[in-house]
Amino acid sequence: MKKIELTNVEWGQVLDGLASRAEQYELTAQYYETGVSNGEILEVSHASEARCIAKFYRSIIAQIEKQLRNN
Repeated sequence: MKKIELTNVEWGQVLDGLASRAEQYELTAQYYETGVSNGEILEVSHASEARCIAKFYRSIIAQIEKQLRNN
């Protein structure tokens, strides 16, 4: 595993960017399920693909937050 050192502010920006991307995929899934758009619709094949990608982003966020708490 590689170690990346950033300041708390920089990590905050990384986490914010990942959270924004996850939210975009969650909104895209919602669009596929309801037909209502509450934001930018990302290019995926269906709602379950968008949810899977959003879940992946949320997993990365959780891993980073856990490591930041343990350091």
